[in-house]
Amino acid sequence: MPCAGGGRGPSLAPERGWARPGGRRQPVTSPRAGAGARHGRARGPLSPGRRLLLLLARGGGDHGRRPGAWDPPGPAGGPAVGSPRRGGGGPGGGGEEPAQKHAYPADELMPLSCRGRVRGMEPSRGDVDDALGKFSLTLIDTLDTLVVLNKLDEFEDAVRKVVLDVRLDNDVVVSVFETNIRVLGGLLGGHIMADMLKAQGVRLQWYKDELLHLARDLGYRLLPAFNTTSGLPYPRVNLKYGVLSPNSRTGTELDTCTACAGTMILEFAALSRLTQETIFEDTARRALDVLWEKRQKGNDLVGTVINIHNGDWVRRDSGVGAGIDSYYEYLMKAYILLGDDTYLERFNAHYVAIMKYISQPPLLLNVHMHNPTVSIRSWMDSLLAFFPGLQVLRGDLKPAIETHEMLYQVTKQHKFLPEAFTSDFAVYWAQHPLRPEFAESTYFLYKATRDPYYLQVGKSIVESLNEYARVACGFAAVQDVRTGRHEDRMDSFFLAEMFKYLYLLFTEKRDLPLDIDDYIFTTEAHLLPLSLSTARPPCPRNVTMFHRGHGEEEIFTRSCPSAQTLFPNNPTFTRTIRDAHKQLLQPGAEHLALFRGIEFPLHDTRMEPLEILKRMGLTLLPLGDRRVQLTGIRHQQEASPLGLFSLKFITELVDLPAVEQQGISPLAVQVISPPFFGRMVLTAGPAQFGMDLTKQEHGVKGSLVLSEPYQACAVITNREEVQGKMVLAQRGECMFADKARNLQKAGASGVIFIDNAEGSCSEEMVLFQMVGDGSTSDIVIPLVFLFQKEGQVLLDALAQHHNVDVLLATKPVFLGEEKTAQPLSASQLYEAATETQTRMVTSAPDQA
Repeated sequence: MPCAGGGRGPSLAPERGWARPGGRRQPVTSPRAGAGARHGRARGPLSPGRRLLLLLARGGGDHGRRPGAWDPPGPAGGPAVGSPRRGGGGPGGGGEEPAQKHAYPADELMPLSCRGRVRGMEPSRGDVDDALGKFSLTLIDTLDTLVVLNKLDEFEDAVRKVVLDVRLDNDVVVSVFETNIRVLGGLLGGHIMADMLKAQGVRLQWYKDELLHLARDLGYRLLPAFNTTSGLPYPRVNLKYGVLSPNSRTGTELDTCTACAGTMILEFAALSRLTQETIFEDTARRALDVLWEKRQKGNDLVGTVINIHNGDWVRRDSGVGAGIDSYYEYLMKAYILLGDDTYLERFNAHYVAIMKYISQPPLLLNVHMHNPTVSIRSWMDSLLAFFPGLQVLRGDLKPAIETHEMLYQVTKQHKFLPEAFTSDFAVYWAQHPLRPEFAESTYFLYKATRDPYYLQVGKSIVESLNEYARVACGFAAVQDVRTGRHEDRMDSFFLAEMFKYLYLLFTEKRDLPLDIDDYIFTTEAHLLPLSLSTARPPCPRNVTMFHRGHGEEEIFTRSCPSAQTLFPNNPTFTRTIRDAHKQLLQPGAEHLALFRGIEFPLHDTRMEPLEILKRMGLTLLPLGDRRVQLTGIRHQQEASPLGLFSLKFITELVDLPAVEQQGISPLAVQVISPPFFGRMVLTAGPAQFGMDLTKQEHGVKGSLVLSEPYQACAVITNREEVQGKMVLAQRGECMFADKARNLQKAGASGVIFIDNAEGSCSEEMVLFQMVGDGSTSDIVIPLVFLFQKEGQVLLDALAQHHNVDVLLATKPVFLGEEKTAQPLSASQLYEAATETQTRMVTSAPDQA
């Protein structure tokens, strides 16, 4: 049955039954025991979800957790929220004093240092700092969270602070993407909440759209980023000088990520419809048109990074995680919010391609957009955890449940979801910056199914946060999920999204100060009202409009999902799906089988071999060195008339004699210039691409220089210094292969990557091999990796001596010494460096 209201898309929270005929269909909440508590006053028996929230708010009492409270944000005047409140108590305060004392008006809280993070006053973290604009980021990002949590006095106080204190004309370069979703979205969400509360006649009677005026000001400050020949935005903009001004310190970038260009339409369209100035929506729409036009038309996939000037793809790997994620999300949600069929048709075309090529339930693995039948990497990043929630909005519950269950099993094994993990669920990148995407999908699945299982999942998230992330002044990011080491970081999205989704998961709808089903969540979980679709007619269709020639449409392509259809009176339906994936992480589980030397038969006239494997519940994953991983999941195998051919295909897998896997052979970075003369040797990790140092008998020598920018994810600005030098670059923000290409293009003779995880060292960490992006044959310079402590030794040496020469080799060469020495440990390095400096001082001749 088509959605009312211009063919509107699926509701944000599909539940059992539908109401409000004649308008946008909204879910009817199933009655549950009790009404919960509000403002601290009990109003009858508490529901299980509400009891759980209150129990955890008291620090977990009965669960043996340490004392402390799971506090919702105090007045957003201080980003330091969620700080422990000794003595228990339910949600309703306790974060106010540390919030105002430690962080306001800084952009973010540093929860270990108990102070605010102000850009330029703390050591640079590279591109991560592009979210900070000296505009009280966390204060703005948390505005509508305060309303959801019913902290209305604190919300009004926060609005006053924004109006009085926040300035946007700062001479600072910020990320267009982050500023849009966090600050512009936060201002719009705050305005909508303030407007709603003012209309009730009790609060904010003084409010005169000041937040909307700030949002409009910010919108015009972001618009210069779109001054490109293609209409795709620059990734950064100077809030005061724009992009092309001589004072802007930006505008040299050549490319941006797909999500960066494609995640503007909700905020920009809302701004246009609230201000009646169409320039914002039209600008965001044009960027989406370019991305659609540049898709691979044979399969409807898009790449990860695109040139903003000519529209050529720079990185052609295609997935649903980092770099692309919210582009898909905003196509679906733009249809829901704005009512324009164009967005839905584009989303559906992409979704069919995702499910055909990228989805290998329960895995979601990147493929090459031009050759999508083979996965190009065997690991996944944590940002894809949003995708089950998006599948709920579309009504595709089965794969959503499968992927979510896989993510839950990984989370249970590692306490948090690592930033990246392999297809056999081992840690690939150990950091966890308190990302909310898994909690988001948990919330949507609970809303769709009302299965209490997802309350238990939410409970485990809260308990892990309280036990492993909570610190004296808030919640600290986890630098390494294997060791539990913290990072002095609490991003604003933790409060804007994580708090909001977890609170909504456990709170009765009737206890909220607004009808949550009248709003759509942006990618930063800001609330935009669905009534915006009536504020402006749909955009006219344009030449990039998608037309599917064969006319086939799937169920729910143009209709709201019905919970009765999804769950036909069968309460075991979700459990049956989940049970097939609960043993994924168990030792000896059936999902692993390794083969070598696989030779594919010729394509069958009816179906490609990989398609046959997929229908049989089997997936092939490349692992390098001509090895692949064959994964199979029980209950996914499908009977097929092609069974004979399938069996023949399997028999053609050639299993060569097993070769014992060898560990990674470390490389050496040897400092050969005075005063070290080869005595300082650092243990380095190799790369799977670039020059093979094992074939260089005498290694590769070079003089050290720092990359600018340090993370080397953009055009190198100190090309003259880099020419012919061995360059130091920091890990993070983009792939190793991207950094290597940028530096090789600038003329570097080699690259030494330094870990961005503070305190990491080879003594404590497992050495790993850097991997490429699936097409790295163009990279020919040598590449090695140093953990942070070893890398800091090189940085210190470069700062003190300026001219530092190193040798990259498989083993160190010790000049003038007969004995063979081994690389020093991290602790020995500092001692050696100190000793060398002391000898230099004592032996140096007196200067006249």
